Formats: sequence, C-alpha cells, structure tokens
Amino acid sequence: MKYKKNRKLITEGNLYRVIFSIALPLMVSTLVQRAYTLTDMYFLGRLGSLQVAAITFVDPIITAILNMGLGLSVPMIATVSQSIGAQKYDTAKKSIGNLIYVAFITSLIIGVSGLLFSTAILKLLNLEGRLLSLSSDYLKVVLLGTIFTFINTCYISIKQAEGDSMKPLYMNVTALMLNILLNPIFIFQMNLGIIGAALATVLSKCLLSIYGIWDTFKGSGLKIEKKHLTINKEEFKRMVALGLPAIITKIASPLGNMLINSQALSYGPALIASVGLGNKINSIVFSLNSTLCTAMTTITGQNLGNKTPERIKEAFKKMLMLIFYLGTLGLSVVLLFSKEIVGLFSNDPEVIKTTTEFLRVTFPTVFMWGIYQAISGIYQGAGYTKISMYITLIRLWIIRIPLIFILAVFIGEKSLWYSTAIATNSIGVIAIIFYLSNSWMKNNKYITV
Repeated sequence: MKYKKNRKLITEGNLYRVIFSIALPLMVSTLVQRAYTLTDMYFLGRLGSLQVAAITFVDPIITAILNMGLGLSVPMIATVSQSIGAQKYDTAKKSIGNLIYVAFITSLIIGVSGLLFSTAILKLLNLEGRLLSLSSDYLKVVLLGTIFTFINTCYISIKQAEGDSMKPLYMNVTALMLNILLNPIFIFQMNLGIIGAALATVLSKCLLSIYGIWDTFKGSGLKIEKKHLTINKEEFKRMVALGLPAIITKIASPLGNMLINSQALSYGPALIASVGLGNKINSIVFSLNSTLCTAMTTITGQNLGNKTPERIKEAFKKMLMLIFYLGTLGLSVVLLFSKEIVGLFSNDPEVIKTTTEFLRVTFPTVFMWGIYQAISGIYQGAGYTKISMYITLIRLWIIRIPLIFILAVFIGEKSLWYSTAIATNSIGVIAIIFYLSNSWMKNNKYITV
C-alpha cells in the first residue's frame, strides 16, 4: 500500500526527495488555497476598494475558523505519523476516526454560532455603514461552508500524515478552476457582487469535500471504517491536551490581525485595503515557506516513531538551505516588481503606494519566518504543541501588537509594518533557542506508539 511505501522513503530514503515529495504538492495546494481569496480580490477589485477592504476585514475571521480545523488535526498528524513510523496502523486509523468525529461536531457548532453572531462581532471591530454590510454579507455565506472547510482540512492532514500530498493537490487545483469560472458569472453576470464571490468559494470547496469523504473511506490510503468513528474519555483527554494548544496557536494570528485591522481602520479604508493586499501578496511566498516546513512535521513524527531522530536533524539542515533559496527568489521578485504586482489587484494610486512600502519593509523577514515555521513543525510532529503555542503568542501578543501602539506615536500608520518586521525577526531567534535545547526529542506522555 502507498502509505507503507511512503513510510520506507521517509524513514530510510534521500531526505531531499522526502522533503520535496511531501512539500511540493502541499506548496502548490497552499498557493491554490491562497488563490481563493486573491481570486475574489481580483474580481471584486473591479468593483472598488471598499469591497477589497471588506474581504480584508473578514479574512482573519475566516482564517481563524480554518485554523481551528488545522489545530484539531495536529494531534492526529503527530499520532498517525508516529504510528505509521512504528508500523502500528490500526492505532493510526483510530486517531483518524477520532479526528473526523470531533471535527464534524465542532464544524456544526462553529458554523451555526458564526451565522448568529457574525454581525455583532464585526460591529465590535468598529465596522459601520456600507463596509459593515459588505463584510457581513460575505462572511455569512462563507460560514455556511464551515463543514466543507473542516472536511477538507481533515482530509489534507490525513494525507500529510501518510506522506501523500498528491491527491489533495489534484482536487485543490480542480476546485480552484471551478472558483475562477464561477466568480465572474456570480459577481458580474448574475450581479451578486460580494455575495457571488463567497458563493463561488463555498461551492468549489464542496467539490473537494465530496472527493475527500469518498477517498477516506474507499481509497487506497488508511481506509477508515464505521467502527473507527468513535471517541472515548481517554482519547478525548489526549485530543484536548494536544489539540487545545494547537488551536490557540492557529487562531492567535487571525485574532491578532482582527485587532490590528481595527487599529488600521483609524487611518481609513484605503490603508485597510493596503495592509490586506500586502499581507496577501506576502502570504504567497511566506505560506510556501510554511508549507515547505510542514514536511518537518511528517518527517519528525515518522522518524520519532521509527527511533531515528538523527534523520530529523539532518532534514532540518537541508530545510534551512531550501528556506534560503526560496526566500531569496521571492525577495528579488518583490523588490524589483512590487508596484507592478500590487497594480494587478488595485488601480488606486494611494493603495499602490502604501502597499509597495509595506512589502519592502515586511518581505525581508521571510527567512526568519521560514526558520520559525520549520522548528514549529518539528515540535508539532513530536506532539509538543505547547511549545509552538508559546512561540506564536510571544511573536504576536508580546512583541508585535504592543509595538504597533508604541510605534504609532512616532511613525503613525507605518507602525503596522515595522512592528511586523521586528516581531518576525525576533521570533526566529527565539525558535532557534528552543530547537537547540533538544526538548523535542523527549518522550511525549500523550503519544504512546
């Protein structure tokens, strides 16, 4: 079976081949995921900067919901990858079943709660008038697809733990093509505006969910049966112990970005659009770095299960080289063509000018961001999700957000991008200190394989 072949590669094969076989399909899949919102921005940008600002404001909320699903999947990835490494496949199937059971219930709760309270939440963030109306319309439609978001996240995580990234890639590309096709039809031809963009995204993700469900129960991987869709008290405790820090880690950034957007709103909708657009452009390469580093989670899990931790250290060294090459390429493109890139998404001169400055200050942190993500991947693969949580909270809530308010006194709106640069570079150094402590090599009491 393919997952057994992948295990042999991950625990014994060439590490560059391992990294690329896991990470390259995930990197393309991540680009596809980012392209959903960029596609919406591209088409809605033709309607005006207010529509782009609306997407910018609700994007952290949508990301927080997505990241809750990702946080739930972290215990499963750690347990499944280590179980496969130890060749305990039934244990792996039980962990997958637990995730599916919990994720389904959680998605229903979050989706319904979001629909009920979305407008109230947006009002708390100081939105009003037309911007509030547009943001609320887009968010409510996207929240209808929460269950699809969670299903897709679970499916991709299952395949990541198995070392198989190709199937999610094929389906993500197919779903994106559908999204690109539906966007102009819904937005312009059917005159649905921002609601049409949200509908296109939800329908395209539904397609991926249908395939993910079929492949999980009938495909060629670790086939799940009805008996695996249960959870007992001990399993629930383990999921909470490992999953809660991971969920906090995943939602800390989007929640912080909501606060940052609220602060940015005081400078006007054009700056909101600039920051949102700058973050989206940054995220293309930053998320590629992050996804490249997710290979460290699978490599760490399976090699810890196989009792070969020295391969994890060797993989990390190779990962650092790849981070450097990818970051250098991305930085060169952004510094040379930043105005042209921004111009693809906005024709507002003020937005183009501000976004270009934002990119030139924040993009050089791509190197430290990659190091931070690689080390977080190691700790997540080892099941030490609290360490990743500590690192993330320090970056955002102890360094970045306080700096925004402090620097605003001296440099005004520029505090939004200089605080980002300082925080990201600082956390890279802190992550290195954690890695050198070798605490990730210790046995985890919540994972017994």
